[in-house]
Amino acid sequence: MRPKQLQIQSGGFSLIEVVVATAIIGLTAALIPPIVALSVAARAQSQRVEQAYFLAQGYIDLVRLRMERGPAGGSVSDFINDINRIVPPNSATSLDAVPPPAANALRNAPLCDLRNPNPNAGLCRIDINADGRPDFGTQAFRVRQQLASDGRPIAFVFGVRVYPRAVVQGTYTGPLGIRPAAVRLGAIEAVSNPLAVQYGRVFMPDAPDSLLNLCLVLGGDQARCRQ
Repeated sequence: MRPKQLQIQSGGFSLIEVVVATAIIGLTAALIPPIVALSVAARAQSQRVEQAYFLAQGYIDLVRLRMERGPAGGSVSDFINDINRIVPPNSATSLDAVPPPAANALRNAPLCDLRNPNPNAGLCRIDINADGRPDFGTQAFRVRQQLASDGRPIAFVFGVRVYPRAVVQGTYTGPLGIRPAAVRLGAIEAVSNPLAVQYGRVFMPDAPDSLLNLCLVLGGDQARCRQ
């Protein structure tokens, strides 16, 4: 009886299988860099928006702090000039009625920070990372203000708009908007509209006719507010 012969089968990939696998690997490798780039860009955009909101909130806190301090033993005229410098008055009846700045005006605004704002008509450029190049532009203003008998502002509504780097560095020179830009990548308004918009109110309860001033600042008319 003859012993059974072992049959060894050789296995492997066919040429077509190798070509298909190589194509899949190449396609996957080609798709990875754009995905990584989009992820990095989205993260950078979100970081810029977050910085813009912190900047706007910091500006609002500065205005409230200066108003709470008042003249602080100094002259009333110095206090008035300081508030006008930080958040200039605007004749508009509402915050949305205040027009945006011209891109050229914002691009040529002075460099300043929250410790020493020096706006030109409420405009300021901010260098967040201290690299000598502005990262944001701010527009600050106040409306519906009420004044004391000595001319001191005692109640008003104010706003801060923070515009993106493309405006202050001259990459974008077209018209600007007033509504917050969409955060998504590729949004056209991301270069023309503010990254952050914050509004606030200042009201001094110990001022004469404080309730009347509050009513007027909130949009009431003289007749109803005096009732």
